[in-house]
Amino acid sequence: MVHIFDTRQLDTTGIIAATALETDDGLALFDTGPESTFLNVAAELRENGFSLKDVRHVFLSHIHFDHAGAAWRFAGSGATIYVHPRGAPHLIDPTRLVDSATRIYGAEMERLWGRVAPIPAEKVKVLQDMDVVRVGQFEVRAIATPGHATHHHVYQWDENVFGGDVAGVRIDGGPPVPPFVPPELDIESWQQSIEKIRMMNPARLYLPHFGLIEGSISAHLDALEERIRRWALWFRDRIRAGRDEAHLIPAFAGYLAEELRAGGATEELIRDYECADPSFMAVSGAMRYWRKHHPEEISGDNS
Repeated sequence: MVHIFDTRQLDTTGIIAATALETDDGLALFDTGPESTFLNVAAELRENGFSLKDVRHVFLSHIHFDHAGAAWRFAGSGATIYVHPRGAPHLIDPTRLVDSATRIYGAEMERLWGRVAPIPAEKVKVLQDMDVVRVGQFEVRAIATPGHATHHHVYQWDENVFGGDVAGVRIDGGPPVPPFVPPELDIESWQQSIEKIRMMNPARLYLPHFGLIEGSISAHLDALEERIRRWALWFRDRIRAGRDEAHLIPAFAGYLAEELRAGGATEELIRDYECADPSFMAVSGAMRYWRKHHPEEISGDNS
């Protein structure tokens, strides 16, 4: 049985999920949510007849705080933490990760994400691409899926896939949107990662933002991939035209809101998407992507 635990980030429902799989060897948790919501997840565990010590295995899609911030708390209760090799050093010593995030969020760090602490190295298990972990009656396979982050895994068991952020953000039946974030956004890698998910042909796809996908998974991936391409070109054209970050932040926020509104989204749903995937992050992510990977495309010489 799979449980979707709502972390209730910032007292808002339906934004960040922790996905739990019941096994013969306790619970396997896929992403934890931020440490600021740890007590909420602990309460959901109790409401469903579990305790913290029942969480024996934690599989992290990647180490961004909304996905892995509470991992150290579960490690403290005895769980083994599984992660991409690039993510492991930052769980064991999160100093650089915290410093980097503090430059983005400043004084909001603790309110948004809570406290971050190191995880003992013996509790961190590195998984390479295609490694399999036997958890009770299940075999959980890690698949390297960069694009949103270079250190990103999705996880497959039976006909199920936990898609992390590379499978998109989809709130309350709205459209799937790609969370463009710095510093590792890579459009080509993301497209290849979506193809990997297609090849798995999952019957069920679970998202951290938020929960089980209803309807066609193929259509979900098609819409996600179309939006990745279109957003990338939207940013390319404006960067090439000389638009700076100060201009692009409100411009992209408006572009996204109008796109959601045109699809029938309420103003409340638009706010929820903004909470799950802040649009300002896409600006620095896209600018870095084009400057790093395709500087010739934004030089102005191709216009």
